[in-house]
Amino acid sequence: MDPNLPLYASPGAYNWLWGYFIPIGLLMLVWAGLSPRKARRVTGMVTTALTLSVLGYWAVGFALHMGGAFPVTSDPALQGLDRMLPLLPGDAGWGIAGLSGFFLHGEGLTTTVYELFLTYLPLMTTAALLVTLALAHTRRGVMVVAGLLTATVIVPIAACWMWGSGWLARLGSTMDLGHGFVDFGGTALLFWLPGMIVLPILLLQPHSTGEESAVQLRSPAPPRSYAPLMANVGALLMGIGWLGWQLSGPFHVAGAVLDWQRAAINVLLGMAGAAMTSQLYAWLMLGAPEGLLAAQGLGAGWGAVLACAPFVPPWAAVSVGAVSGLLFPLVHYAISAGLKVRDAGAAVALGLTSGPIGLLGVAVLADGRWGQGWNGVGAPGEGSTLGPGVAGLFSSGEPQQLWAQLTGLAVLGLWGLLWGAVLGFLANPGRVKTAAVRISRMRDAGVSSGSTDESPVLAKVTPEDAPMAGDEKVSLPSNGGESDSPVSEPETEPAIESPHSSGELES
Repeated sequence: MDPNLPLYASPGAYNWLWGYFIPIGLLMLVWAGLSPRKARRVTGMVTTALTLSVLGYWAVGFALHMGGAFPVTSDPALQGLDRMLPLLPGDAGWGIAGLSGFFLHGEGLTTTVYELFLTYLPLMTTAALLVTLALAHTRRGVMVVAGLLTATVIVPIAACWMWGSGWLARLGSTMDLGHGFVDFGGTALLFWLPGMIVLPILLLQPHSTGEESAVQLRSPAPPRSYAPLMANVGALLMGIGWLGWQLSGPFHVAGAVLDWQRAAINVLLGMAGAAMTSQLYAWLMLGAPEGLLAAQGLGAGWGAVLACAPFVPPWAAVSVGAVSGLLFPLVHYAISAGLKVRDAGAAVALGLTSGPIGLLGVAVLADGRWGQGWNGVGAPGEGSTLGPGVAGLFSSGEPQQLWAQLTGLAVLGLWGLLWGAVLGFLANPGRVKTAAVRISRMRDAGVSSGSTDESPVLAKVTPEDAPMAGDEKVSLPSNGGESDSPVSEPETEPAIESPHSSGELES
């Protein structure tokens, strides 16, 4: 490495460009699972939320995330990021949020600082997109506000804690908990935290109808496929984009000894293991592979193995991916049928599977071969040594790293749940219930009067076309034109049937 490069840089410092495939891939993956009507409905909202998330991270989020980098690293190239809000006065080891670099303006903001912004922006927009798309069944305002807050405040502050020299990253030096909270590739930020944000919002919205829930309980089939090829291409773009991004040597790996090739191999193996087990589930349920579930399984395995990619042996990466791919459809079914929530982006299922499995995989399966110097713990040594790298319970026999990972999981989960609960209460779901009751009464009135021909659209309302939050009033088009009402453009979509009963699988 060139000694004149900044501390965190690597020979592939401009590989952060690959990171912009990550939000594109996620968008394709989630979009392919939306019905055509729903996809059209959220198009403008996704564009708005994405734009606002970029502006929010530029104006506020980057400062909260990286504003206190210099006091901990003492890197001369980061002198413009010199203010950290500490939990304990005067103790930078307990940093809460950065306080410099707002609007990327101020003294000492060099090209290095701009490079940091460009490196982490795709991850922030990815988290914001997942939250926005997962709320496709809620009010439009909730979608946009949740996406904006995710990239502006919620994820940047969490990123400061674990990646921006904040207190979770420093648990190793302040509390002697291994190497502090370890998340190499962003499992907590990309999946665990967004899932926890979305969960209370969805729980506080109107639940699935009784008819829809009954169908889900009778058949725990994989989610319906609308564009399976797009979903699988999106999942592969996420993986390829991240493989290039991690070679840029982002700030949070500063000073650590890592094997980039091992990390890349483990990510690919984890995705392969997840694809195999998710398709095993589809085969057991349907008797045939299922396209969308394959892509979502890839996403779940990819998200889980990100956290532990450079720290675990290849067999462990396959195991982490396989467990994630198998649990994802089960968790997704339990959330849809048990909690009766409508998670359009499968964000909750992705978070509940990828987050704990990947982050605890570090605590249990890390072999101690790599990670010397991670979060400033352990003197960097030769790459061929077996320590003192990040070591899990099986390798070291010590529980300190496990406690650090559990602390991070609990804190970040509560952080997301808190924000989700606030947004869920502010969404005022009573309006949606009122709209649902109004439509039910209109339908009953039409049936009792025998004038079914006067309401041909209402007669064909399906659970997919149930009233969605944000539709302040229901208006029926009289001239065949499009309307913003959820019942203005009904769709009759074939349900997934078992091939044993129909002889042919239809999607």
